[in-house]
Amino acid sequence: MENVDRLKHLTGKGYFPKELPLAFTTADFGEFADQVYADWLSSGIIKVELVKLRGRKKKGGAYRPVVAAADPDLISMPKRGHERRDLSIAHPVIQLALNNEITSNWRTLQKWLARQALSNDEIEIGQEFPRSIKGINFDLHRVRKSLIRAESDWVLQTDINRFYPSIYTHSIAWAAYGKERVKSCVKTKTYDGSLADRLDILVRSCNRNQTSGIPIGPESSRIIAEIISSRIDSQFLEKHPKAVLERIDRLQDDWLLGFEDRSEAETALATIFEIYRAFNLEINGSKTSIQHIADPVQADWISGLRGFLSHRSGSIGGNRLEEFLGLAIRLQGDEPGAPVMNYALSVLEGFRIKHRDVPMVESFLLRACSVAPWSFERIVSLLITLHSETGRISKPRIERRFKELMARAIARGHDYEVIWILYAFRGLGIAVREPKLAGLLQHTRVRTH
Repeated sequence: MENVDRLKHLTGKGYFPKELPLAFTTADFGEFADQVYADWLSSGIIKVELVKLRGRKKKGGAYRPVVAAADPDLISMPKRGHERRDLSIAHPVIQLALNNEITSNWRTLQKWLARQALSNDEIEIGQEFPRSIKGINFDLHRVRKSLIRAESDWVLQTDINRFYPSIYTHSIAWAAYGKERVKSCVKTKTYDGSLADRLDILVRSCNRNQTSGIPIGPESSRIIAEIISSRIDSQFLEKHPKAVLERIDRLQDDWLLGFEDRSEAETALATIFEIYRAFNLEINGSKTSIQHIADPVQADWISGLRGFLSHRSGSIGGNRLEEFLGLAIRLQGDEPGAPVMNYALSVLEGFRIKHRDVPMVESFLLRACSVAPWSFERIVSLLITLHSETGRISKPRIERRFKELMARAIARGHDYEVIWILYAFRGLGIAVREPKLAGLLQHTRVRTH
């Protein structure tokens, strides 16, 4: 594939966060990305500054992109429990410049990514991928984790606290060339204008020149994060050359490792802590554990829901469906941080809902909006599917409840919920005519820093 095609796909399908409705698209932007970049370069919107060595001669092949730094638009999205995170939409000039830098130097980036040894998620750009980059194979990770638990006496699990928001942009060069090597050349400015330096500049420009954090949302950030993670893979194996690769699974910053004894697990945890600390990243203590194989792994809520479903095979309906949905609501309330509602929604998505059960499922979905707002996308999709397949949902009730939730979300700055409610209205043919609500929408904009 030519680099111009990579730029087209990365810009056309990997710009907006995947959590937004499909109505948010940059397909046209991607189609003409190379022409737009050339126009912005010739008009001075994007500039290139050649790098000199100690003010004497120009450094061969070294340059720095010059773009006006800008705040990203932020979309507040709920996480499980009571936490929220900010999805980012970078300024199009900066995002296109970053995408162009990535795709124009794809061969070099592939060499950096070749250090990846502990994850099966290859970073490839292609037309066949929905998000321009090959997606994460979650099913494969589940199988690998199951095998690791089956073959190990002790299991270490850990991940990084706020991975993307904590990435130090200067560490891109550390990952590319080695931290000690880069730091030893600070005075000579050997790496000024290098590819990693250019990526650093553009990632910072996406966030008003802040060095802490990379945007959550664009696929360019997944590439940057995996460059860093690939270097961490290689450093881990340098310290543990006899590590059994089949007993290690890394999903981005989420690690699962299997060992024969606890002391090996503790040594590996110390290594992971040390390596990430060198990259200015911290392990999430609340999600770090070393467990013996005899310790219970499956959460009580999973056992409860699976046990309920296992009593009878096939689809469920009537009173049994009502009991299942009530159990899911109760378990989610008991464990606010657990993905109970996602599991229940997966069950509903897996079979055709009978017409007589539509009012019951509709009531459940409206309750789920408040109990598990992070599932809004799936809730809205199910409501639209029910409307399309049965025509039996109560649009007046949905309209009334969603408008209440939307007014509340606007007042709290909860952009994600507002976006998906508007998308639901679009799919269900519901208009927003109330002057007060329309006025709130008119004067509401996505936040910046």
